[in-house]
Amino acid sequence: MSVNVTKLEDNKVRMDVEVAPEQVQKGVEAKVRELARKIRVPGFRPGKAPRRVIESHLGRDYIFMEALQDSLPNWYSDAVLKSRLRPIDRPEISFDSPPEEGKSFKFSATVEVRPEARLGEYKGVEVPRRKVEVSDEDVDRQLEEFRNQFATLAAVEDRPVREGDFVILDFKGERMAGGPVEGAEAEDYMLEVGRGEFLEEFEKNLVGMNAGERKQFGVTFPMDYRDESLRGQSVLFRVHVKEIKERDLPPLDDEFAMEASEFDTLEEFRGAIREQLEEAARRQAEGEFRARVLDVVAANAEVEVPEVMVEDRVREMVESFERNVQAQGIKPEQYYQIAQTTREEVARQARPDAEDVVRKELVLDAVVRAEDIRVEESEVVHEIEHLAEDSGRDVNELVESMKKNGTFQLLEEEIARRKALDFLAENAIPTELEEEEAEEAEAEAAESGEEQER
Repeated sequence: MSVNVTKLEDNKVRMDVEVAPEQVQKGVEAKVRELARKIRVPGFRPGKAPRRVIESHLGRDYIFMEALQDSLPNWYSDAVLKSRLRPIDRPEISFDSPPEEGKSFKFSATVEVRPEARLGEYKGVEVPRRKVEVSDEDVDRQLEEFRNQFATLAAVEDRPVREGDFVILDFKGERMAGGPVEGAEAEDYMLEVGRGEFLEEFEKNLVGMNAGERKQFGVTFPMDYRDESLRGQSVLFRVHVKEIKERDLPPLDDEFAMEASEFDTLEEFRGAIREQLEEAARRQAEGEFRARVLDVVAANAEVEVPEVMVEDRVREMVESFERNVQAQGIKPEQYYQIAQTTREEVARQARPDAEDVVRKELVLDAVVRAEDIRVEESEVVHEIEHLAEDSGRDVNELVESMKKNGTFQLLEEEIARRKALDFLAENAIPTELEEEEAEEAEAEAAESGEEQER
């Protein structure tokens, strides 16, 4: 196959493709075999009629046009891969005459491709960078988390329930209008008061109760409660607190350090925690810095973001979101109903992020071209090795498959963009982060950490 690419206006190109005679022959023969299995020819069993009989029965022109219909999409895909183009829309394909046996077949494909961003200032841009600091309080908080992990529960007999306690209780809920509430009944249930496992109003009513005490109280379910039948409903709960327990935290000493870590002393354990927190803070600060660098470079560039690319990215984001919802055991339709939203609304909210992602990808592609950033095949194969290991497939087999379907090229482009971002960050000039910006960055980092924990 030979391919000649001509650039046109409006981010379009025309590929003039010539398919070799043997490829045409292969497509025709495959179609004849398929038709022989499908049609009934008097005197022959299915699939056994010779080609000349099939041609006589259906007509040579019909067979060749059917073969073209099947083969043309593959020939177009092969031409795209050979030319290393990135189409973003469906092509317009034209040809002067249908295929002929023993001859090459020529066709043209006009298609819109990724536009090229025009870079502004992209080397040596000044970008704020957060200073990495880990305080003694940060180390203490981390140590306290370790203490909680090694805590035991001790019975409380000399005081009532307070927030943070664990209570063993029986409870049963009934509608004020009469009738039980499905799922609102349990015996010997352990609940951490104040954690938010139950409705806040329910847990607040437990505070102040003593072990062995019985109590009944009303709870009104919020209007956004996941069970629609309970939204706005008042429910009477009968509760019996059987036991109260509190965390018994181990003392912070060398013995605790040996139990909770590989270190012999508390001081060594604290030092290791500080190093871990500093490394995590460095990674966080580096990620923030790289994101700011790309923001600045993208703002300096002239980028035409095609609508079709944004729509494709929005669709990918919505599909990814729905896969995450399903992974939690909830059907997307159920989620939309519970959250009182729609797929269209989620797509609308994702649109600004999708446009931003596409814009920055185009900018990084421009940096790749401007700096002649290259990706060795071995680098791509190295990443595919991880995919092969996870999927249990043979590496060479996976590489060949990805080369044929175009995903090898996509991975190659992704690695090139990462290298381009590395280049931008290495050549940027870090400046001191203003106090207000630093506080915002810390708040964002903390919020990001909480989301990852959830």
